[in-house]
Amino acid sequence: MKKAVGIDLGGTYIKFGLVDESGQILKKGQIPTLGERKSRDIVLSQMHKAVETVIENEIAGIGIGTPGVVDNDGVVFESPNLPDWHNLPLKAIFADRWNVPIVVENDVNSITWGEYLFGAGKGCRTIICLTLGTGVGGGMVINGALLRGANYSAAEIGHITVDYKGRKCGCGSIGCVEAYVGRDYIIREVVRKINDGRKTVITDLVNNDLSKITPKIISEAWEKGDALAEETWIEVGTALGAHLAGLVNLVNPDRIILGGGIAQAGEILFATVRKIISERSMKVLSRNVTVVSAGLGTDAGIVSGAALILRK
Repeated sequence: MKKAVGIDLGGTYIKFGLVDESGQILKKGQIPTLGERKSRDIVLSQMHKAVETVIENEIAGIGIGTPGVVDNDGVVFESPNLPDWHNLPLKAIFADRWNVPIVVENDVNSITWGEYLFGAGKGCRTIICLTLGTGVGGGMVINGALLRGANYSAAEIGHITVDYKGRKCGCGSIGCVEAYVGRDYIIREVVRKINDGRKTVITDLVNNDLSKITPKIISEAWEKGDALAEETWIEVGTALGAHLAGLVNLVNPDRIILGGGIAQAGEILFATVRKIISERSMKVLSRNVTVVSAGLGTDAGIVSGAALILRK
């Protein structure tokens, strides 16, 4: 049975494991990234240490999911949360050290491929996968192939415009979907409404300290029947649903998979997204699409990294 090492590189921790071709993790671990030391070499050393911990003889290769844009040669660009992680020939560095096949991919593209092979997208041909958190990451598998651009990892789904006159996004553009469904934007809008005089149990849940508001707190308020919390999740779901309706028209997916912390908001978010997709996309294209939660859980990055190797 084929085995591969999967590495999930995060700004704070590196998760890693040995995975078989059925998607089962045989060994796994987690170590600090140590990016705060501002040294590319220290982070690379930690990654090599991770491989050393789980590697066995005759593995099929090493798959790495990394933040940033990745080109077809496994060079990483534009990853601001890691030290000097720009123009980094990550694939070549690992190939020289380990002498096994290496695949390097953007982390959300990697998770999309893992969900397609082993998670909530298993059995589908075309999927859209989003991770909803501080930002909005995305990937697509179309007719069994991971979507990549001409030269770089594609599917920057979070930075597609949903309102050309809308909010300023952190990327510098205007009206990106991330500016409506990203964590900080959601909290900012709730705080604004509270400061404008809206009554809500959210203030009780944080003892009037608005800096402690989180999406989880907003969900707790919704479960208590709070009107502002309900309004918030409907607004988020509407923006996200309108965005996804356009993607349904574009690629006609079997399934849309939502993961990340914001996706834990619950059924109100999913129900709103489904409703808006149904209303705003072409009926024949949206008729059979399903919107579901991600299936790989907290080890998604490990399984997905290995999946890049196990089935290219």
